[in-house]
Amino acid sequence: MAQAIQQFQLSVDSLFDSYTGLAAGLLPDADGICLLGPDFKSRGNAEHLSPSLIADWLHAVGWDGHHKRIPAGFSYQPGKWLAAIPIEDAQGRLLGAFCVLQKLDSLPARPARHAAEVARRLKPLLDCVRRDFAAVQAKGADSGEGRDFTELSAELDWLFEVTNSRRGWGDDKTLLRDLLRQAARHLASAFAVIAIPGKRLLIEHSTRAEDHAVFHELWEHTQKQLLDWAQRHNRPLLANGADFGIGADQGAEPTPSAKILSVPLYRDSGQLLGILAFYNPIDAPNFGPRHAFLARHLGRQTATIVDCQLDTMTGLYTRIGLEQMFRELLAEDDRESGSILYVDIDHMHMVNDLHGFEVGNELIVRVAELLAPPLLPAGALSGRLAGDRFAVLLPEHDPRAAAAVAVRIQHAAQRAIIGPAERPIDVSITCGVAALAQMPQGFDRTMAAAELACKTAKSHGRGRVELYAHDDGSMMRRVDDALAVGQLRHALRTGRLLLFAQRIAPLKPGGVDGYELLLRLKAEDGSIAGPGPLIRAAQRYQLLPSIDLWVIRRTLELLAPFREVLKSRKLSVSINMSGQSLCDETCIEQFKERLRQARLPAGCLIVEITEQAAVRNLGQAHEAIAQLQALGCRFALDDFGTGTNSLTYLKNLQIARVKIDGSFINDILTNRNSLATVKAIVELSRELSIDTVAEYVETEEIARAVQELGVDYAQGYAYGRPEPLEGMLEQLEQTESRLRRLQVLAV
Repeated sequence: MAQAIQQFQLSVDSLFDSYTGLAAGLLPDADGICLLGPDFKSRGNAEHLSPSLIADWLHAVGWDGHHKRIPAGFSYQPGKWLAAIPIEDAQGRLLGAFCVLQKLDSLPARPARHAAEVARRLKPLLDCVRRDFAAVQAKGADSGEGRDFTELSAELDWLFEVTNSRRGWGDDKTLLRDLLRQAARHLASAFAVIAIPGKRLLIEHSTRAEDHAVFHELWEHTQKQLLDWAQRHNRPLLANGADFGIGADQGAEPTPSAKILSVPLYRDSGQLLGILAFYNPIDAPNFGPRHAFLARHLGRQTATIVDCQLDTMTGLYTRIGLEQMFRELLAEDDRESGSILYVDIDHMHMVNDLHGFEVGNELIVRVAELLAPPLLPAGALSGRLAGDRFAVLLPEHDPRAAAAVAVRIQHAAQRAIIGPAERPIDVSITCGVAALAQMPQGFDRTMAAAELACKTAKSHGRGRVELYAHDDGSMMRRVDDALAVGQLRHALRTGRLLLFAQRIAPLKPGGVDGYELLLRLKAEDGSIAGPGPLIRAAQRYQLLPSIDLWVIRRTLELLAPFREVLKSRKLSVSINMSGQSLCDETCIEQFKERLRQARLPAGCLIVEITEQAAVRNLGQAHEAIAQLQALGCRFALDDFGTGTNSLTYLKNLQIARVKIDGSFINDILTNRNSLATVKAIVELSRELSIDTVAEYVETEEIARAVQELGVDYAQGYAYGRPEPLEGMLEQLEQTESRLRRLQVLAV
């Protein structure tokens, strides 16, 4: 008996290892899992996870009751987030809980939504866990169960290998072909097929070459019926009978007898893409639930690959797929030539308005059909970027040769007859060409350059081909801005923006410390840098409110747990806000709501606005400032002295502090004009009862000079370099805790 129990435990451990591996494959930032039974007792957990702590939390959120359970999460440790997902049977009875720990740079703003997304990404694994938990509950853990768990572990190991071994593969068709081959072998299938009609994609695999003709004929006879079934039923079809009931159309040749397993391929939106089907001779073993389970998982993998890399309407690569192929080419060969051709259909909106979207879609498909041989040379790769825009990767053509290809495509498009016979559409396309940049970010840079060249061609009359000019400063600046905005959006999406704090030191007795929060960007190599170029590009593209909202949300999220420390030490924390955000009603409303939730001490938060931004929108700035002041905010003028309406600004807005621009501070020891300007600002501020802060105080000599002039506060390397905000807050709390202990001992 003891030996049987030991064998069972080894089998369960093996299964848990398989769960862990598959979870890591589906959720790259996973850092361990914990399985709890319906009694919230551990069924397996990573060593660094505490099942009892997790169980207590699940009791606290009410999972042991009868009300509806939904995925949830909480902060397990600094930088670690734990998501818990209920495992329930068809009647809603709790079978257990699947918990996964993640390493996150920042805590989720919406924990429930984040947990639901984790559940969605882990769905293939959760389906398996649900089945296994249900089997254990039904059968009990007897000695025969070990064999079932061992088999399940083997299946999970194989799924894990299939999920992970294809990461980084670029050619989607090669990837799918290999996936189909391995699936057919693992399911002992004689013939397998992936069919995506909308993408004109058909991939077949025969275990034995001599059987291919027979099974291909069977596929030809049954494909329509299988697709019809998939359209009506979102579940696998198992046909194991000797008489296959969904045979050929009436009057056609009789359908050969066979055993068939077919699973539908659906996009996340619910749209049917196609089917994945497996065929076997009639005398082969039946397809069963095990085969259906594995096929469904493989179907989801297939749909993800296809949906990501191939465009639904045209069958061309998506932008992601085209970029992946570029990386493959870059890895294979350091070629010096190569170009990207950017193609845009002219007057597309007029076609849709005058002839309807059906004709517009036909135009898109017809242009897509031109982006192939013979008009394109061998080795060219075409993709649909969005709407009526396409790109062609020409790895062997320099820009002038690529421009010649563009002209051929234009002439072919002009000859196309599309729309009503009595009033056909005049088809015209505009193209931009840029040389491939041979670097890791070369695709984005080249694509931005080619797009800009295309826009330039459109501005010159459409129906033209324009080459990107490296010596055109305006073109290069706009490309850099477009790339910077893309990097910024990616940083916001992936959590690579960080908050650092720099000390603002008092220069007079009775003053208290403060900190200004500075934005930093974590590069892909882990290095930390200021986001200056990205911010300047965001300003030109009117994207600063998105950045400011992120700073507001993250700042208040981090400060709220330390509100007592901030209150006892009377600390101030300054954040920067752009003029765009100050006049954005949605931004101000969200700011106010976050302030109410954070419940920070009055006067703790100081909002710094640039003088230029505030003066440019004086009326709206006054109203926004008044609303935020009512919630305890103070306001500071940043870069003071660099604008043209300083006195008007101080007269009309309730300002508590001015920050003297660093351009007057860094040469105050050698420039009489800077010295006189700082002295005048200090005297004016004193008369108005406004604090002054000297920026860029880098040396002790400058620190003494501004202190002698009567400046209230100083900020710069002489008083401290920027440091991560989280670390600064934790250090403050530790210092405060030590002070409290000393006070207790003194009493």
